[in-house]
Amino acid sequence: MSAYLVAVAVIAGLLCGRLAAVAVVQIPAREAIFGGWNRCSHCHAASSFIENLPLARLARPRCSQCGERIGLRYPLVELAAAVLFGLSAWKFGWHLETVVYALFFWVLLVLSMIDLEHKLLPDRVVFPSLLLGAAGLGIAAVVRGYPMALLHAAVGAVIFGGFLFVVAFIYPAGMGGGDVKLSFLLGMFLGYLDGWGVVVTGMFLSFVLGGVIGVIVMAMTGGGRKMQVPFGPFLALGTVVAVFLGHEILAAYLG
Repeated sequence: MSAYLVAVAVIAGLLCGRLAAVAVVQIPAREAIFGGWNRCSHCHAASSFIENLPLARLARPRCSQCGERIGLRYPLVELAAAVLFGLSAWKFGWHLETVVYALFFWVLLVLSMIDLEHKLLPDRVVFPSLLLGAAGLGIAAVVRGYPMALLHAAVGAVIFGGFLFVVAFIYPAGMGGGDVKLSFLLGMFLGYLDGWGVVVTGMFLSFVLGGVIGVIVMAMTGGGRKMQVPFGPFLALGTVVAVFLGHEILAAYLG
């Protein structure tokens, strides 16, 4: 039954990944997400049924109407969403947390892609995610019969968000306001899992990944120390790793 759940989650991830790929284009343009669901982002012509299927762009990388190359964004985002949804089902099983964390990962995927392309973490995505995420975790905690998890989530939000707020206050050029707002969401979902330990692990991973990968990117592109590298994707990546491996990493470190 667990394998069945993971398979269903992967299929759902592919479908939701298609919506995520569209959202990455539509949200910065302030357009309705579902308005661009079945349209080419270049000529805005309606795509065929085959072109709208998940991973179809691997076989048809160009628009059938205008011939413009769509690129690998769509299949890559779809695959990433499928993997994250599958991992969520594998970790949480037949519990409401599977759905709540899968949707959380969907938001992180959308925000990361937007930040990479536009260096922007839109408030109209972050703030609703905070409210809906808190509601989702609250319901999940009640269903599980473990309301203390909500206190852990609140503490996690204060730790992660508070730390980045202090960093941004001390060094505004190195940390954007969008990163600070996002960190409250990340801390909430990490804290829900088991208090401050996983939160600190996620913070540590985010900064390590951001530092290492940022240096590699600057070296490969020839950018100097003033080159701006968006930090949102690293916050998201460190958080995702901490969700699945945070307890193990913390236990190995303390051991």
